[in-house]
Amino acid sequence: MFNLRRYVLLVLLPFGALCTAAEQTCDSAAQCNQAGSSAYQAGRYAEAIEAFERQLRRSEEGDTAQQELALNNLLLANLKAGDPGMARAWLEVALDNGLQGPATRHNLGKLAAVVDYPALAATVEGHYLRYAGQGAWSSLDIQRKGNGYQVFFNPLRAGAQIEEYGPAAIGELHGSISGAGPHFSLNEAGLATECAVELLWNGADMRVLEAFGEECQAYGGAGISVAGRYYKTSSVAKF
Repeated sequence: MFNLRRYVLLVLLPFGALCTAAEQTCDSAAQCNQAGSSAYQAGRYAEAIEAFERQLRRSEEGDTAQQELALNNLLLANLKAGDPGMARAWLEVALDNGLQGPATRHNLGKLAAVVDYPALAATVEGHYLRYAGQGAWSSLDIQRKGNGYQVFFNPLRAGAQIEEYGPAAIGELHGSISGAGPHFSLNEAGLATECAVELLWNGADMRVLEAFGEECQAYGGAGISVAGRYYKTSSVAKF
Protein backbone atom coordinates (compact mmCIF):
# COMPACT_ATOMS: atom_id res chain seq x y z
CA MET A 1 0.00 0.00 0.00
CA PHE A 2 1.36 3.43 -0.90
CA ASN A 3 1.37 5.78 2.07
CA LEU A 4 3.13 8.92 3.23
CA ARG A 5 5.68 7.04 5.32
CA ARG A 6 6.80 5.17 2.24
CA TYR A 7 6.96 8.44 0.31
CA VAL A 8 9.43 9.79 2.89
CA LEU A 9 11.59 6.72 2.27
CA LEU A 10 11.44 7.34 -1.46
CA VAL A 11 12.76 10.83 -0.87
CA LEU A 12 15.65 9.57 1.26
CA LEU A 13 16.69 6.58 -0.86
CA PRO A 14 17.51 6.14 -4.55
CA PHE A 15 14.46 4.97 -6.47
CA GLY A 16 15.88 1.52 -7.24
CA ALA A 17 16.67 0.84 -3.59
CA LEU A 18 13.03 0.05 -2.81
CA CYS A 19 12.23 -1.97 -5.94
CA THR A 20 11.50 -5.65 -5.46
CA ALA A 21 11.87 -8.26 -8.18
CA ALA A 22 8.12 -8.04 -8.77
CA GLU A 23 8.31 -4.26 -9.28
CA GLN A 24 11.20 -4.51 -11.72
CA THR A 25 9.73 -7.19 -13.98
CA CYS A 26 6.02 -6.46 -14.47
CA ASP A 27 5.06 -3.82 -17.02
CA SER A 28 1.51 -4.94 -17.85
CA ALA A 29 -1.43 -5.92 -15.67
CA ALA A 30 -1.09 -9.54 -16.78
CA GLN A 31 2.64 -9.62 -15.98
CA CYS A 32 2.04 -8.08 -12.56
CA ASN A 33 -0.69 -10.64 -11.88
CA GLN A 34 1.77 -13.42 -12.74
CA ALA A 35 4.56 -11.92 -10.61
CA GLY A 36 2.23 -11.37 -7.67
CA SER A 37 0.73 -14.85 -7.95
CA SER A 38 4.22 -16.42 -7.90
CA ALA A 39 5.15 -14.43 -4.79
CA TYR A 40 1.81 -15.29 -3.15
CA GLN A 41 2.24 -19.01 -3.75
CA ALA A 42 5.76 -18.81 -2.29
CA GLY A 43 4.44 -17.11 0.85
CA ARG A 44 6.09 -13.75 0.06
CA TYR A 45 2.95 -11.77 0.76
CA ALA A 46 4.48 -8.27 1.00
CA GLU A 47 6.05 -8.76 -2.43
CA ALA A 48 2.78 -10.13 -3.78
CA ILE A 49 0.88 -7.09 -2.49
CA GLU A 50 3.29 -4.71 -4.24
CA ALA A 51 2.90 -6.59 -7.53
CA PHE A 52 -0.90 -6.66 -7.23
CA GLU A 53 -0.93 -2.90 -6.52
CA ARG A 54 0.99 -2.41 -9.76
CA GLN A 55 -1.52 -4.69 -11.50
CA LEU A 56 -4.30 -2.44 -10.21
CA ARG A 57 -2.59 0.74 -11.41
CA ARG A 58 -2.26 -0.76 -14.89
CA SER A 59 -5.92 -1.75 -15.06
CA GLU A 60 -7.76 1.27 -13.61
CA GLU A 61 -8.03 3.00 -17.00
CA GLY A 62 -10.70 0.69 -18.37
CA ASP A 63 -9.72 -2.98 -18.01
CA THR A 64 -12.54 -3.91 -15.63
CA ALA A 65 -11.73 -7.62 -15.55
CA GLN A 66 -8.10 -7.03 -14.59
CA GLN A 67 -9.16 -4.37 -12.08
CA GLU A 68 -11.51 -6.77 -10.32
CA LEU A 69 -8.87 -9.50 -10.41
CA ALA A 70 -6.28 -7.15 -8.91
CA LEU A 71 -8.61 -6.05 -6.11
CA ASN A 72 -9.44 -9.64 -5.20
CA ASN A 73 -5.74 -10.52 -5.35
CA LEU A 74 -5.05 -7.68 -2.90
CA LEU A 75 -7.87 -8.82 -0.64
CA LEU A 76 -6.52 -12.37 -0.45
CA ALA A 77 -2.87 -11.36 -0.10
CA ASN A 78 -3.68 -9.03 2.79
CA LEU A 79 -5.69 -11.77 4.48
CA LYS A 80 -2.70 -14.11 4.19
CA ALA A 81 -0.45 -11.33 5.51
CA GLY A 82 -2.62 -11.10 8.63
CA ASP A 83 -4.32 -7.78 7.84
CA PRO A 84 -8.08 -8.40 7.48
CA GLY A 85 -8.83 -4.69 7.90
CA MET A 86 -6.80 -3.84 4.81
CA ALA A 87 -8.42 -6.73 2.96
CA ARG A 88 -11.78 -5.21 3.87
CA ALA A 89 -10.70 -1.86 2.40
CA TRP A 90 -9.82 -3.45 -0.96
CA LEU A 91 -13.17 -5.22 -1.03
CA GLU A 92 -14.95 -1.91 -0.46
CA VAL A 93 -13.08 -0.38 -3.42
CA ALA A 94 -14.36 -3.21 -5.62
CA LEU A 95 -17.95 -2.77 -4.39
CA ASP A 96 -17.83 1.01 -4.76
CA ASN A 97 -16.79 0.50 -8.40
CA GLY A 98 -19.71 -1.82 -9.07
CA LEU A 99 -17.50 -4.92 -9.40
CA GLN A 100 -19.64 -7.88 -8.38
CA GLY A 101 -18.19 -10.87 -10.20
CA PRO A 102 -18.03 -14.43 -8.81
CA ALA A 103 -14.66 -13.88 -7.07
CA THR A 104 -15.83 -10.70 -5.37
CA ARG A 105 -19.05 -12.34 -4.20
CA HIS A 106 -17.15 -15.35 -2.88
CA ASN A 107 -14.54 -13.26 -1.09
CA LEU A 108 -17.20 -11.02 0.45
CA GLY A 109 -18.45 -14.02 2.40
CA LYS A 110 -14.93 -15.17 3.18
CA LEU A 111 -14.01 -11.76 4.56
CA ALA A 112 -17.21 -11.45 6.61
CA ALA A 113 -16.15 -14.57 8.49
CA VAL A 114 -12.87 -13.03 9.69
CA VAL A 115 -13.55 -9.28 10.06
CA ASP A 116 -15.18 -8.31 13.35
CA TYR A 117 -17.57 -5.68 11.99
CA PRO A 118 -19.39 -5.11 15.32
CA ALA A 119 -16.04 -4.33 17.00
CA LEU A 120 -15.12 -1.88 14.24
CA ALA A 121 -18.48 -0.15 14.64
CA ALA A 122 -18.37 -0.02 18.45
CA THR A 123 -16.22 3.11 18.71
CA VAL A 124 -15.31 6.09 16.58
CA GLU A 125 -11.65 5.63 17.52
CA GLY A 126 -9.42 3.94 14.98
CA HIS A 127 -7.66 3.98 11.65
CA TYR A 128 -9.62 4.81 8.48
CA LEU A 129 -8.58 4.81 4.81
CA ARG A 130 -9.95 6.66 1.78
CA TYR A 131 -8.98 5.33 -1.63
CA ALA A 132 -7.06 7.88 -3.70
CA GLY A 133 -6.71 5.81 -6.88
CA GLN A 134 -3.53 4.30 -8.32
CA GLY A 135 -3.28 1.86 -5.41
CA ALA A 136 -2.78 4.72 -2.94
CA TRP A 137 -4.65 5.73 0.21
CA SER A 138 -5.33 8.80 2.31
CA SER A 139 -5.71 8.14 6.03
CA LEU A 140 -7.74 9.39 8.97
CA ASP A 141 -6.83 8.52 12.55
CA ILE A 142 -8.98 9.23 15.59
CA GLN A 143 -7.77 8.74 19.16
CA ARG A 144 -9.39 9.57 22.47
CA LYS A 145 -7.96 12.51 24.40
CA GLY A 146 -9.66 13.62 27.60
CA ASN A 147 -13.38 14.06 26.98
CA GLY A 148 -12.95 14.24 23.21
CA TYR A 149 -10.80 12.89 20.40
CA GLN A 150 -7.71 13.91 18.47
CA VAL A 151 -8.14 13.76 14.69
CA PHE A 152 -5.30 13.38 12.19
CA PHE A 153 -5.91 13.54 8.44
CA ASN A 154 -3.11 12.61 6.02
CA PRO A 155 -4.60 13.17 2.56
CA LEU A 156 -2.84 12.61 -0.73
CA ARG A 157 -3.63 13.08 -4.42
CA ALA A 158 -2.14 10.20 -6.34
CA GLY A 159 -1.51 11.59 -9.81
CA ALA A 160 -0.61 9.54 -12.86
CA GLN A 161 3.11 9.08 -12.11
CA ILE A 162 3.02 7.95 -8.51
CA GLU A 163 5.44 5.07 -9.15
CA GLU A 164 8.06 7.38 -10.62
CA TYR A 165 7.71 10.48 -8.45
CA GLY A 166 5.40 9.72 -5.53
CA PRO A 167 1.99 11.37 -5.05
CA ALA A 168 1.12 14.56 -6.90
CA ALA A 169 0.17 16.30 -3.63
CA ILE A 170 0.15 15.51 0.08
CA GLY A 171 -1.22 17.27 3.15
CA GLU A 172 -1.76 17.18 6.90
CA LEU A 173 -4.74 18.39 8.88
CA HIS A 174 -5.00 17.92 12.64
CA GLY A 175 -7.77 18.92 15.01
CA SER A 176 -10.26 17.61 17.54
CA ILE A 177 -13.85 16.43 17.79
CA SER A 178 -16.13 15.91 20.78
CA GLY A 179 -19.50 14.41 21.57
CA ALA A 180 -21.11 11.02 21.08
CA GLY A 181 -21.71 11.36 17.34
CA PRO A 182 -22.68 10.29 14.82
CA HIS A 183 -22.06 13.85 13.59
CA PHE A 184 -18.86 15.69 14.53
CA SER A 185 -17.41 19.07 13.57
CA LEU A 186 -13.64 19.43 13.34
CA ASN A 187 -12.30 22.01 15.78
CA GLU A 188 -8.87 23.41 16.67
CA ALA A 189 -7.59 22.76 13.15
CA GLY A 190 -6.35 26.27 12.36
CA LEU A 191 -8.98 26.72 9.65
CA ALA A 192 -10.96 29.87 8.93
CA THR A 193 -14.57 29.94 10.16
CA GLU A 194 -15.92 29.42 6.65
CA CYS A 195 -13.71 26.35 6.12
CA ALA A 196 -15.85 23.81 7.97
CA VAL A 197 -14.99 20.10 8.05
CA GLU A 198 -17.82 17.78 9.09
CA LEU A 199 -17.60 14.08 9.92
CA LEU A 200 -20.47 11.59 9.84
CA TRP A 201 -19.66 8.31 11.60
CA ASN A 202 -21.62 5.37 10.23
CA GLY A 203 -20.45 2.17 11.90
CA ALA A 204 -17.35 0.94 10.11
CA ASP A 205 -17.33 3.94 7.75
CA MET A 206 -16.73 7.66 8.05
CA ARG A 207 -18.07 10.28 5.64
CA VAL A 208 -16.20 13.58 5.58
CA LEU A 209 -17.49 16.80 4.03
CA GLU A 210 -15.54 20.02 3.80
CA ALA A 211 -16.08 23.54 2.53
CA PHE A 212 -13.99 24.51 -0.47
CA GLY A 213 -12.50 27.97 -0.79
CA GLU A 214 -9.39 29.91 -1.67
CA GLU A 215 -7.77 29.23 1.72
CA CYS A 216 -9.70 26.19 2.96
CA GLN A 217 -7.31 23.58 1.52
CA ALA A 218 -4.12 25.35 2.60
CA TYR A 219 -3.18 22.26 4.62
CA GLY A 220 -1.71 20.58 1.54
CA GLY A 221 -0.64 20.78 -2.10
CA ALA A 222 -2.69 21.64 -5.16
CA GLY A 223 -5.95 19.72 -5.49
CA ILE A 224 -5.77 18.21 -2.00
CA SER A 225 -8.90 17.41 0.00
CA VAL A 226 -9.97 15.39 3.04
CA ALA A 227 -13.55 14.93 1.81
CA GLY A 228 -14.92 11.51 0.93
CA ARG A 229 -15.74 8.08 2.27
CA TYR A 230 -13.29 6.38 4.64
CA TYR A 231 -13.27 2.66 5.44
CA LYS A 232 -12.36 1.70 8.98
CA THR A 233 -9.61 -0.93 9.05
CA SER A 234 -8.75 -0.98 12.75
CA SER A 235 -10.07 0.28 16.08
CA VAL A 236 -6.56 1.44 16.95
CA ALA A 237 -5.25 4.74 15.55
CA LYS A 238 -1.90 4.70 13.74
CA PHE A 239 0.39 7.72 14.01
